[in-house]
Amino acid sequence: MKALFNLFFAAILLLTACNKKDGPSIPSEGINPVIQSLIPTSAAANATVTIKGKRFSAIPVENIVKFSGVKATVLSATDTLLTVQVPEDGGTGLITITVKDRTSKGPIFSYLIDDDTNNIIDYITSVYTGKGVSGNVLGALADASFNNPEGIAFDVNGDLLVADRTNQRIKRIANGVVSLIAGSGTAGYVNGIGAIARFNNPYRLAVNKAGTIIYIADLTGNRIRKIDVATQNVTLFSGPSTPVAGPIGFLDGTSANARFNNPIDMVVDDEGILYVVDNNNHAIRRIDLDGSTTTLAGDGTAGFSDGSWPNVKFNKPSGICIDNEGYLLVADRFNHRIRKIDRHTGKTTTIAGTGIVGSVDGEALKATFNGPFGINVDKQNNIYVADLGSHSIRLVKTTNQVITIGGIGSTGNTLGGVGTSSFNNPTDIDVDINGNIFIADMSNNRIIKMTPVSK
Repeated sequence: MKALFNLFFAAILLLTACNKKDGPSIPSEGINPVIQSLIPTSAAANATVTIKGKRFSAIPVENIVKFSGVKATVLSATDTLLTVQVPEDGGTGLITITVKDRTSKGPIFSYLIDDDTNNIIDYITSVYTGKGVSGNVLGALADASFNNPEGIAFDVNGDLLVADRTNQRIKRIANGVVSLIAGSGTAGYVNGIGAIARFNNPYRLAVNKAGTIIYIADLTGNRIRKIDVATQNVTLFSGPSTPVAGPIGFLDGTSANARFNNPIDMVVDDEGILYVVDNNNHAIRRIDLDGSTTTLAGDGTAGFSDGSWPNVKFNKPSGICIDNEGYLLVADRFNHRIRKIDRHTGKTTTIAGTGIVGSVDGEALKATFNGPFGINVDKQNNIYVADLGSHSIRLVKTTNQVITIGGIGSTGNTLGGVGTSSFNNPTDIDVDINGNIFIADMSNNRIIKMTPVSK
């Protein structure tokens, strides 16, 4: 009996050992297709959108994509990427994909329609100037070249000014010709006329209402420079006068005593007051006509909070403009939000973005951004954002809806309409009087013109 029991016990041990060797049962992975992202999430009919995911078919016709129930044309396919043409008769609603009779739902897609005319709008990009490779050539638009054009701004005459960062020069585009305003082409700190002057990574620029002064955010110099337009004479406006890379600080005071930490962008109001985005101080500074500096919002430490100074916090704010109602708008880069500041009181609110990294369109306070960097408005008070991390151009409409009007969510240099055009680190943006949008496509070394068209 004992021998029988031992035999039975050994069998149990052997069975247990076999089970352990085989390991636990692992459920098989689902085989439905998965939509992970849709770029853009709003576009006009016939535009091209990019769908990223997994378990697609590499044969285009085997992927059945529908926009709110209307079948779309799949233009190209891999197992992780589809390019799809938006159908004519679709409507705002869910995207679905079916592969071999297995269907999955994706995000909501919005048809791009102009709110005033009910016309479908597309945004077509073209190269305004720049060869697409680094260079430092002046002359006709087709011949000119740049090296990391970081900032752009229109002056009162409609000329486009360019902060050509790595070339250490400020340039003017007028009548189809790119010319030099100031900068020797060598980094440094030298005041003087035109090509005598030296800058140390000029990032952005701003022009006063009269068009007589150009202000330069001389980032690595930690100072604000100004150019007399009539004479092209470059002088110090606020910040340290020595050394070449001025001392970093966070100090209000007179022109000579004020200190900054990578001032990156500026805007001038109608009274001539300059507002500076002090990037590494996480603050917005105000500079009066005499160069004296005060802090309007931000306390020098990174964070996020709305309210009034000293309770307001930013996280690497990187862009600024003034809207048509006189409020400052700030691209709060690492908070992934758009902030609004009363320039008289410093009271700050959030008008777009959740703080979560992403590129989701929709209601402004539910939309997501990825490192918003440059910002400006048109004459209707629509807000345009160069969303650096997503390599996209976003539009915050006056209806408080965010839509993507350019870029595919990754780097590229493709021209075309919504869903096709692509950028490589778009850093700044401005809008001319006709509503054309100009973009500093920095790492592509060119200036892009984006034209809204009715379809």
